[in-house]
Amino acid sequence: MKSKLFSSKKSSNRASRISDDFVELHKQKIKNKMKSSSYIIIPLVVLLLILIYLVSPMSRISSISVNGNGYISQKDIKRELQLDEGDSIFKVIGHKNKINQRVINDDHRVKSLDFKFTGFNHLSVSVSPYKEIGYETRGNKQYLILENGKVTNIAVKNPNDSKMPYIVKFNNQSLLKSMIEKYVRLPKDIRDNIRVISYSPTKVYPDELHVYMRDGNRVIILMHDFNDKMGFYRSIATQLKTKSVINLEVGAYSFPINDDKKSSNTTTKASTKTKLKETLNKDAKKTTTTTKKRN
Repeated sequence: MKSKLFSSKKSSNRASRISDDFVELHKQKIKNKMKSSSYIIIPLVVLLLILIYLVSPMSRISSISVNGNGYISQKDIKRELQLDEGDSIFKVIGHKNKINQRVINDDHRVKSLDFKFTGFNHLSVSVSPYKEIGYETRGNKQYLILENGKVTNIAVKNPNDSKMPYIVKFNNQSLLKSMIEKYVRLPKDIRDNIRVISYSPTKVYPDELHVYMRDGNRVIILMHDFNDKMGFYRSIATQLKTKSVINLEVGAYSFPINDDKKSSNTTTKASTKTKLKETLNKDAKKTTTTTKKRN
């Protein structure tokens, strides 16, 4: 009797194990089917979502704002971008460098553009312009000269509103760029005092410049040592009793602007020349001493 009961329990346990294995196998088959189906379903769902997004307003530029443009009008930048509200955002995404280069080629005032989407589809454009250095005169109109040496093709309406100088008669692009590089290295107070820099070459001095100051003085100087000698202008100007022409081509001397150069007294000129030379020498020594201390 006991053997029959033991045999019955054993058969029952075996049947239970077979049933469990069958259930587990069935579950595994379902998992495998779901897994294989997911390789098809998930891409289809993703594709469907992308298609829904592309036809939805969210994939379109809702608004465009221009920031940090300085003296360049927002209207000019928006026109040069060739983008409108309602355009696909993918007209910008993946094409930023191309748009950047196109705008820079069209507008010499623009150094670079930075694009950023906020709130899904609001396009924010940050503009970095080249600094304004001065004005070039063409006929009776003035055009901006930029720090990169280029001259804009857009006339300035009120050039006298700023302290930038007129840089005139520089017909050579490389010469103009070299002049700009020298000008920006001057101390700010001297830069702000310059009203006109005129390139006035002569047979003797092919790089002669005439610099008209806002305080009424005029400086004749050579371009190759423009920075060195213009740096002494403050010290020289404080010695002058009247508005004068300061000649710094070779040595240093001055004479009143109202006097005719040819009829000026030679002795007076020689005396003035000595004083200016002493000033230049003192300032040069100070500059050398300061430089040594810094080193």
